[in-house]
Formats: sequence, C-alpha cells, structure tokens
Amino acid sequence: MEVQTQIQADLQIPEGTAVPVMQHDGLTRRLLVTLLSGGESWQPPEGVTAAVGYERPDRVRGLYDRMPDGTDAVSLEGNLASVLLPPRMLSAPGTVLACLVFRDERQNQLTTFPFRLLVQVNPAAQAPDEEAQDRLKWLEDKLEEYLTEARESGRFTGQTGPAPKLLGQEVAFQVSSDYRAIPTGAWQSQVPFPSSRTYVWSRTVAHYDSGDVVTYSVSRNGADGLGSVSSVCGVAANDQGNVALTAADVGALACVGGAIEGDIQMRGGRITGLAEPEAAADAATRAFSEAQAAAALEKARAYTDDFAETKAVSFLLTPASWKESTAPYTQTIPISGLEAGQRLMVYPVYGTDQSGNLAIREAANLVSFAKRTDTALVFTCLEEKPGTAIPVTVEIYR
Repeated sequence: MEVQTQIQADLQIPEGTAVPVMQHDGLTRRLLVTLLSGGESWQPPEGVTAAVGYERPDRVRGLYDRMPDGTDAVSLEGNLASVLLPPRMLSAPGTVLACLVFRDERQNQLTTFPFRLLVQVNPAAQAPDEEAQDRLKWLEDKLEEYLTEARESGRFTGQTGPAPKLLGQEVAFQVSSDYRAIPTGAWQSQVPFPSSRTYVWSRTVAHYDSGDVVTYSVSRNGADGLGSVSSVCGVAANDQGNVALTAADVGALACVGGAIEGDIQMRGGRITGLAEPEAAADAATRAFSEAQAAAALEKARAYTDDFAETKAVSFLLTPASWKESTAPYTQTIPISGLEAGQRLMVYPVYGTDQSGNLAIREAANLVSFAKRTDTALVFTCLEEKPGTAIPVTVEIYR
C-alpha cells in the first residue's frame, strides 16, 4: 500500500516542513514536494539530477537516488518532485533531518531543499512474534487441562500447609574412582583438581526448617578421551583430548583476510580501523563521511547564497517585434546589468486562463532558441514566428 503526502519546500526556510510518519509501518511512502524560492515557484535547471540525504536520530547518515529495487527515488516534473522514502530512513524513532539535493552533470551539489520526518514509535514493533504467542497459548491451555483433570480425580482434597523455608545450604566435593557408589572419604569445600580417569562428586546439603535434604552429582575427568568427544566439526581430538580448530572448520572469519557472505549483526558493537574508501562499494569511516557531508553542505550554502542574489527581468515577445520577412526571424531584448559569469534561466510565464495558457505554450514552441550577447538576449524562430505575444521571465544568478 502506498501513502502519498504533499508538502512544500522553500529555499528561504532552512528548517523545512515536518512530516509525521510511523516507524516500521510496512507502507510505501511517497512525498510530493512543491519546490519554492521565497514563496515563488522554482524549477530545476535542465540536466540537473536529484538525490535525498538524511540523518536519523541514531546519527546514521545516508544519501540515495535509487530504491533497493533499482527504481528512481526522485522524479521531477516542473516544480514538483516525487520522493520515495526507503524503510531504512524510518527505522529509528525521533526526528530525521532530510534534504532534497540537486546536482549537475558532474555530480557537484547545486542546492538543497530541507524537510523533516517525525518518526513515531510503532507499538507493534515491540510485540512478541506470532510463534511465541502460539506457544504461550498452548502452555496455558495445557495447564488448565491438567488442573481440571486433577480436580476431577479428587487428588486435591487434602489439607495444604506452608512451603518449607530454606535456611541455608552447603556444597562439598570429593574425588573417587567409582561413579556408582557415594564416596565415604572426607568432603572438602574447595573444587579439587583430579587426575585423569577419576570422578568428582559434589554433595549439596540444603537446610530447611522442616529438615535437611542431601543431593549428590558426579562428573568425570575424561582426559584420556574415553567418554568424551572424539571429534568436533570433523576434526579429531589429539592425544591430550583437545581439538585444534581453524576459523574455516567452524564457518568463522579468519583474523587476517578472508571473505564472508550474508548480513552481519554487530549487536551494538563497532567496526574500527577502516582505510579511506576508494571504490563506490567500500565502507567509510564516520570522519570521512562527515568531511564529505561538510564539503557538500558548504557548496550548498554557497550556491544558496548565489540564489539569494537572483534578479528577475520580465518582458513580452510581441508578434510585431519579430525581424525579417522570412525565416529565420529574430527578436532582440536588451537586458541591463549583465555581468560575466552570471547564468540565465529563461521561461514563459503562464496565467490562470486555460485558453490563454494554451496559446502561450503553442507560441513558445515556435521559438527555436535564445542566444546571449553582452547586453541582450536574441530569440530566434527557425521556421514560423508566433502570432501571439509570449510573456517571458529571465532569472539572472551566479
């Protein structure tokens, strides 16, 4: 099941919109993000790609542009970005700091649109699994069955008294050559170190207010191999009864080198001593990742500062202003204040009238290209010239 949430992201609002979500809810979540700059519509330049960066409450960070199944995580249409959220972003409850990152053809970061995910604790994540619940129900039913049978048999008709109270206990040890007969020698409180082919007896005397209870247990020192294991993982014991195993014998990873398959559960541990990554699939240290993130953030800030100085110029391409009597037709629009190194974004401006917007789009499609000079923009129509005026806006930024 897919859940879609519509939000707005503005370059001028650094904290971004907050979106409440549920931890591990098993749903496919998609954000429909309207891109704005100071409340006005903002469209990515041509050739720009998008990715999503995030930092979870447990300090885990990530940057992705594809989902685990290989599909694009971000798709763009005008000033609307469709963003898929992977399950790993929602695995820890708390606030996830995220941003929509735009990059050029060389993967240089251009700008970012921040937003936040408020991940709520999922009570179902702490519930026992279905198998454990079935076992508990079976035990409860079985206990009730035994109690009912005992009550019906009349075995619970006698008087009951208080349970005996344990006052203390003593444990002692004795070495013997026989495992069948309780030894008659002296018992000692310390655990002995017997020779091979002998037995260690232990005696526990529990003192209750109703009397003493004595229990015995016995174990054998099998250094000669008799009565002990003969091999482990296919490796035979030596003459001392020991089995020398390698990592490969037990399916473990060697201390130096080696390869593993499948997932690794660190159970709260850390992986340390990593070298800096070289290939795209190499693991990276936190210091390396933070340095890369800091560099990317600095570029984003610089790019955002440039966008803050954006200047917009609006004008009309009128039908009467097209030069030449035959194709190609040209129309020159002076632009004051152009400087070297500045970039231009040119686009038609639409209103609210449907028929008027269709006429503008049809007229704009006849304009083949625009060329920049030191002081103006020259628009060219290679085949036909528009018969409708085209409102145009030019954004000038570095």
